[in-house]
Amino acid sequence: MDRTSWIGVIVCIALLFTWGWWNAKETAKQLEADRARAAEEAANAPEETPEVANAAAKATDAPKGAETNAGVNSGVAEETKTLENDFVSFELTNRGAGVRVAKLKQQLKKIDGTEPIGINETAKHAVGTLSTGPGEFDMTNWTVQSATASEVVFQTTTPEGFELSKTYRLSEGENSDPHQVVLDLSVKNAAATPLVFENRYLYTGSASPLHLNEWSIQIGTFWHETNGDFEYETVDHYGGKKIMGIFGKNEIPSDEFSLESLEWAGVNDQFFATIIQPEEPYETTIWGSRFPVVVEGDEAASKKKRMFAAEAAVGLPSKTMNPGEAETLRYHIYLGPKEFSRLNDLGDDQKLVMHYDEIPIFGWLFGWAIKPLASWLIMGLVFLKGFVGNYGIAIILITIIIRLLIWPVYAKSARSMKRMSKLTPMMKELKEKYPDDPQRLNQETMKLYKTYSINPLGGCLPMFIQLPVFLAFYRMLWSAVELRHESFLWVDDLAMPDTMFMIPGLDIPFNLLPILMGVTSFIQIAITPKTGDKTQQMIFMMMPLIFLVICYNFAAALALYWTTSNAFSILQTWLMNKMPEPELKKRKASGKKSFMERMQEQADAAQKAKAAGGTASGGMSAKDRTRMPGEKGARHTKGKKKRR
Repeated sequence: MDRTSWIGVIVCIALLFTWGWWNAKETAKQLEADRARAAEEAANAPEETPEVANAAAKATDAPKGAETNAGVNSGVAEETKTLENDFVSFELTNRGAGVRVAKLKQQLKKIDGTEPIGINETAKHAVGTLSTGPGEFDMTNWTVQSATASEVVFQTTTPEGFELSKTYRLSEGENSDPHQVVLDLSVKNAAATPLVFENRYLYTGSASPLHLNEWSIQIGTFWHETNGDFEYETVDHYGGKKIMGIFGKNEIPSDEFSLESLEWAGVNDQFFATIIQPEEPYETTIWGSRFPVVVEGDEAASKKKRMFAAEAAVGLPSKTMNPGEAETLRYHIYLGPKEFSRLNDLGDDQKLVMHYDEIPIFGWLFGWAIKPLASWLIMGLVFLKGFVGNYGIAIILITIIIRLLIWPVYAKSARSMKRMSKLTPMMKELKEKYPDDPQRLNQETMKLYKTYSINPLGGCLPMFIQLPVFLAFYRMLWSAVELRHESFLWVDDLAMPDTMFMIPGLDIPFNLLPILMGVTSFIQIAITPKTGDKTQQMIFMMMPLIFLVICYNFAAALALYWTTSNAFSILQTWLMNKMPEPELKKRKASGKKSFMERMQEQADAAQKAKAAGGTASGGMSAKDRTRMPGEKGARHTKGKKKRR
């Protein structure tokens, strides 16, 4: 690697660290500005008694038709009811009449704790609460009309005269799931005149990060239409983050999306989701928004990273109702883990909530392959775990199976690289022969490959095959709740980095698996036959370090997969090196020239003619050439009579 190349590498690394320092500084500035603004607003806000605050909340948060009716259910006290099964405990409240929180009995917050995960814990409002827009919610206390172990009924009346009833019951029957509840929303016009039921939404609740390593693109709002369109907007959609303080969009508090035929919609974080599905699709609008949250136990770090939760609401059908007319809308509400098999069993393509086709950078190139591969990988992983009893062992086994399947391709590639490495002396001679003619050098190099029947891309084929598999594995593990809190050897949680301790003085976690991944990658490249010049070889040797930095804080399961794959490659390369060296033979001439060879000969002939002073089109000299008929000033000598 020459001096110029080293300077380029050093400059790039310096720019990378400079950008990271600048970005951290700007984030800190923004955080301080937000804190100062919040403190100023708190200082200028007048003191309110609890009664005044409650009245203000009702005035601003109540939906249309209830915001002027503080007295309809003013005498009803707040009350909670519970629907539960072996998987979930749905805690319902009459404040807005919805699911305040869903406690997942088989999912714990902390690996060494006892408290279960609570879906919608960070939201101020219950799932199923009526809304008239972002920040506008029904805060009235509904009457609990009846309550049993499997069903709870709430009732209220709006000032216009709508009698509203919400019935929540545990889901049963085909395509149901223990993480589902069924909501029947009944609307009746109890007034003496026709009324219009419109501009109302059903709140989906919120989805918020569970840990500091959760990325913002893993948290957002999604929806699916009957035409097959699936859309997903992350919390960054509302952030409006600018690059260098110039590029980007301004921050927006919320956004609305019009849908021709809604099939289902909801919110999700890395591992859990809330999905609301109407029994019959209809045209409507949904709104989405975000609000700041802190990760429990990491308040300071959460504020520094500016972490947000996603929230949304599904629009209800608009309808003009005559006196006495009634209608019931039915919704299936799922509050549970993003398990592929579970979502797949719900039907109507709800497995799309796994976002297997959402791949940064490479999604546009390999998205068509990643989606089915990720589905097969997670099903295979769960299947193998059922036999071996541990997801770590299952990851190792499925990695070995994948590598065995592509063994023939890897073996052919290794032999191709060995044969290609034997051309190194000849290629060096060509570089010395044509130091100032890169075009000719390239032509001669391609002739050399053709002479010895070598495909210069043959050594890259395994990489192109493995890259979609790696990306599919990465995408699958990114949201595999099955791996959450699953241990393997020294790894406590395969869904998190395998941090063993914090490096003293640096405040950097020591993650062993990514380091093993980098070491095995380096060994694999070191024992691979060398091709290309020294600069290319140096770049390849630096790749393990680059991937180590990128993947250092990724899930331990991904590092385990990559390390196992590298170890298998090392073994395979060692075995290939024990085999007899491939011979470098010239290709036998068939006597028939290919199309590319004929084109090359024509190009060479044209170049020689041009060098001799002729033209590539006809080989005629400039002196002998006459203008063609029709050209301006053309001379015609044939057939002319000589003037006397």
